[in-house]
Amino acid sequence: MLIRPDDEVYRVDAVWLGPKGFTLPWSARYSAYGIWLVLFVSVLLVEAALPIHVSVPPVWELVLTILATYALTGVIDHDRPLSSVWELLRTELAAPGGTKVRRQVALTPRVRVRGPQHA
Repeated sequence: MLIRPDDEVYRVDAVWLGPKGFTLPWSARYSAYGIWLVLFVSVLLVEAALPIHVSVPPVWELVLTILATYALTGVIDHDRPLSSVWELLRTELAAPGGTKVRRQVALTPRVRVRGPQHA
């Protein structure tokens, strides 16, 4: 359930719908376009560094970065900016792991003994 905020600042949709008169078929926040651009350039740079040479349009790069942007913008919003998400990720990775408790289970065979059967 999505609850709309009371504050007028958050009522404004920070969404770019495209050029005037020619709206895009999707709505995305301004930050999503920047995140997508950074991810797309990063994927292209990684692909350029790899020894794989493919001479097709960057379709899989587009799809990969769109899905990654969708996942990131599901986590990043005005209440939780990218800097706090990055700090949380860094803290979680640096935190010491919990102690693992090993339980030894004794496997005992269960044998059911039936009494003598009378005919």
